[in-house]
Amino acid sequence: MANISQGVTVAWGTSLTMLEVVSVSVDGVSSDSVEVTPRTSTNRGKVYSAADVDLGTVSVTARDAKGMTTTNVGLTQTLSITGPSVSFSFDKAIFQSLGWTAAVGEMQTYTATFKIGR
Repeated sequence: MANISQGVTVAWGTSLTMLEVVSVSVDGVSSDSVEVTPRTSTNRGKVYSAADVDLGTVSVTARDAKGMTTTNVGLTQTLSITGPSVSFSFDKAIFQSLGWTAAVGEMQTYTATFKIGR
């Protein structure tokens, strides 16, 4: 069987390292905008300004997770994703949810979802 993760490692602080990564999804990065058009504008064109930035969520599914425990849910630590041609680092990642799957004749997998903050 091929190594699906191809060397990708996900570390959340010092308490959790996910190896044998099956999938990683970094999604939902977005920014809101706020209308700031002055009511005295003569050209009637709307003016916008950048508002809150939502850095989205990171979902990781792995076959091996050192330190995986439900007591981490709700806590905040740094999150780093490293591997061949990939390097992400987030200063604040809330451990939002934890899932576990096991089936007869199959390897167990863990899925952790992190909400990214600043």
